This record gives sequence, structure tokens and C-alpha cells, in this order.
Amino acid sequence: MTVILPGAQSLVTAILADGWTRVRTALARRWSRETREPQAAIEERLDAAHAQAAEITSGDADGDQALLRAYWAGYLAAVLAERPALLGLVRDLRSAVADPGAHDGPSVHNTNSGTVTTLIQGGDFSGNITFGTQ
Repeated sequence: MTVILPGAQSLVTAILADGWTRVRTALARRWSRETREPQAAIEERLDAAHAQAAEITSGDADGDQALLRAYWAGYLAAVLAERPALLGLVRDLRSAVADPGAHDGPSVHNTNSGTVTTLIQGGDFSGNITFGTQ
């Protein structure tokens, strides 16, 4: 709970401040990177959860915020029970939703000023990858 409650608070604060779509995209992007699940499928699950959360709100801003924190805490607890690999994401939820690009790795700005037959730029490679001929 020491990880989940602050995560839920950060999530609700970001949703109320920045809007659902931005928060959902940032969360799904990081979740996808951690679990290798398709981002679109994660966004669908998050949208369904968001729709359920909207059903419990009453229009009382303070009361709704408390209900939303409780709802998202339960949601995050269930997610962690199914996917323990997401513990780091939940622990770091504040920065994950506050700055969606913060965990995308360093920005790379390469320039080609010559003649090139084939130019490849990529990131986050793993496995038995070979470039060129053997």
C-alpha cells in the first residue's frame, strides 16, 4: 500500500490536471515498455477502467477526488497482482504521468550530410541482431 496509494494519488492528480487522454497515453506507453504488451490494448483496458471510475463520481469535487483515489488504488493493486513487473512503474507513477517523455530514453539528433546508400537509426535493440551482410 505504501507504493499503491501515492501512485493512485499521482494518477488522480494528473488526470484532473492534464486530462485523461494525455495521462492514459503516458501510462500505456510505459506499461507497454515494461511488459511488451501492445500499447493499444493497454489503452483500451485503461479506457474501460476510466469509464468505470467516471460512473462512481457524483459531481462533488472533494468527494469525487477521494472516490477516484480509492478506485485507482484498487485498480493499481489488481494490476500489480497480475503483473508484478509493473511495480517500478507504479512506484514511479508521479514522474511517468507528469513527464510522459521522461522515460523514453535520451533524445538523439543525428545528421547525415554525405551520400549514403542505406541509413538506419534505431534504439532499444536486444537479441541476435545483425546489420549488413555475413
